[in-house]
Amino acid sequence: MLTELQRQKITHYFHAVLDQDRNGVLQDNDFMEIGESLCILWRYKPGSPEYQKVIDQCLSSWHLFERHFKTTGGEANLENFLKFFDKMLSPGGEEMYRQYVINVVGDVFDSFDVNADGVISINEYVDLFMCYHIKIKYSAKAFLKLDRNGDDQVTKEELLQAVDEFFKSDDPKAPGNWLFGFWGDKDE
Repeated sequence: MLTELQRQKITHYFHAVLDQDRNGVLQDNDFMEIGESLCILWRYKPGSPEYQKVIDQCLSSWHLFERHFKTTGGEANLENFLKFFDKMLSPGGEEMYRQYVINVVGDVFDSFDVNADGVISINEYVDLFMCYHIKIKYSAKAFLKLDRNGDDQVTKEELLQAVDEFFKSDDPKAPGNWLFGFWGDKDE
């Protein structure tokens, strides 16, 4: 069962990161919006192979979620999203967690590691906040918390550790809680 802290963080993830049109239901257009924001950032023109690859990758993330909600007969609203994470984070949900979270994080990391140097810089991390329309005022603080060794970059390992803390930890001081900015903001 999700703890209250996990519910707050996952609710933030739903509202501030994924539900781009803020209508309370995840749909393909939310993931298209994310893809289009990425393409604008990287100046990929509609119709180009780069543009299509980004859009396809974002829609692939949506299809992972959509598949689950279709099999459970519910829409992708917050209540069902929380049930989905409760199932995924419960004993026996490890494979589901790997499929839905870890694989998507790997794709996100690769997308934002623009220069393909194997790390995310502060500028690349700020780009992530911009593309997901997360409050930018928290991006620098979040980056500093995720950069565990203080080398001014976030490795894939540091990002995966942060993801695990964000979704699994009940420690309010865990650095990974800052993965998507400040989850305690009530004015989202």
